[in-house]
Amino acid sequence: TSNNKKKVRRHNAGNSKLKRPSGNPAKTVDDLLEEASASMAALNVEKAYQSYSQAASLLQLGKVSSRNPSETELINVLEKMGELQVSMGDQDRAKEHFVQALGLLEEHKQKEQQKQQHNQSDGKKAQEWEFYESHCNLSLYIGQLSLEQEALEAYLRGVTSLEKCIRLVEELKNTSAREGDETMKDNESTSETFLHDLKLKLSGAYCNLAELFLTDLCEEESAENDCEQYLEKALALKDADGEPLVDALQTMASLRLSQQERQLEAVPFILRAYEKHRVGSEALAALVGLQGKQQPSNTAVKEDAMEEDDGEEERAKELVEVEAANNLPEFEFRCQTAKLLLECAGLLKKKRHQSGDALVTTQEEDCISAAISVLGSLLAQNDEVVEIWYLTGCAFAAKTPPLVETALFYLNRSEEMLTDIRNALQQEAQFVGDEEERKELMEQVEMNSAQMQDVQSKIAELAAAHGDDDSMPED
Repeated sequence: TSNNKKKVRRHNAGNSKLKRPSGNPAKTVDDLLEEASASMAALNVEKAYQSYSQAASLLQLGKVSSRNPSETELINVLEKMGELQVSMGDQDRAKEHFVQALGLLEEHKQKEQQKQQHNQSDGKKAQEWEFYESHCNLSLYIGQLSLEQEALEAYLRGVTSLEKCIRLVEELKNTSAREGDETMKDNESTSETFLHDLKLKLSGAYCNLAELFLTDLCEEESAENDCEQYLEKALALKDADGEPLVDALQTMASLRLSQQERQLEAVPFILRAYEKHRVGSEALAALVGLQGKQQPSNTAVKEDAMEEDDGEEERAKELVEVEAANNLPEFEFRCQTAKLLLECAGLLKKKRHQSGDALVTTQEEDCISAAISVLGSLLAQNDEVVEIWYLTGCAFAAKTPPLVETALFYLNRSEEMLTDIRNALQQEAQFVGDEEERKELMEQVEMNSAQMQDVQSKIAELAAAHGDDDSMPED
């Protein structure tokens, strides 16, 4: 009878396979990657992450059978997952994905090295620069999501990889030029544009290291020297206009402002940084009626004299402005630009009172006008950020003479916004049961109160200096 039972069990097991319900066929990795791309195009970040996550699970199964293509695909998928988690605000999980991808990349490199120990071909060099570019990107991602020494180590890894990548690309480029290899000349990896972009990325990486010594590692004994060293390297790399990258100029301005005896040296650096995005900033600022400087008084005369060419020139100008506006630095970066410009204007004002130097007066006006243009571009992009309204009010108050009515308009608007935020936070706190959430909300209320105090102090300062006469002449 026991043998009969075994036969029955085998028979049932066989039938269970035959009777498996049919449904939709399992999705392949390619299907999931296509789904993820479509979700990204539709701005459905969570759906894209789910698709990438499922693809990663399948690729990890493929990795067990040592399928090298799956391993490189898995690295790319994990990088995408990290980027999506950053956009969703989960930096810890994003960092986990980047660290995992970096580990797999390094493992993959070791396997390839063992296979090609004696192969020194240009094909190998091409593979190497691709490795170093990916290694750099992942290391820099990890650096941005880390603190102090961990961030420093990640940035240094990224810089080392990027420097090697640039060296290999330059070797490939020189080889193709020497041998007249048209195929390699047309290759993206050897193009001037690609090489230029790599050097700009390297400049940005040097700036990240410098900023680390201005913030997390500012207490290190060699912090100032290290910061200066990395910024000199960043400034040595030129943009298409022959000037250093805007990040390098602005970070150097920050460094000089932190050095008590060299603060005024920040002025030319921040003005040069502003000049690199002046056209785009002014174009956006004009949309909200904020132009740092007025047009010359003879503009109308010139327009009449060149009426026939005006339409064509205006169209060309608009195209330039649109392109410049589309290529502006990030919102937060430009906000920092405005703050540094206003800080420099304050230093120049003190210097003007001491010396009466006409050059100092001109630089002060330039800094304030530039700050107004940058803040105008930010308001055009997003008019719901309280700090931008407050800074704009401060900029008009800093002019000589102060534009009191205009300054009060922006300061009062920032006060109204802070009041609305405070009321919303207090109302929300009444219905929160979780103690941690309530504590977090109350911390936001306290922060709101501190911001409100700053705004009200600035309004009171204007009132004390100029009375209640809001009808003062405004240039």
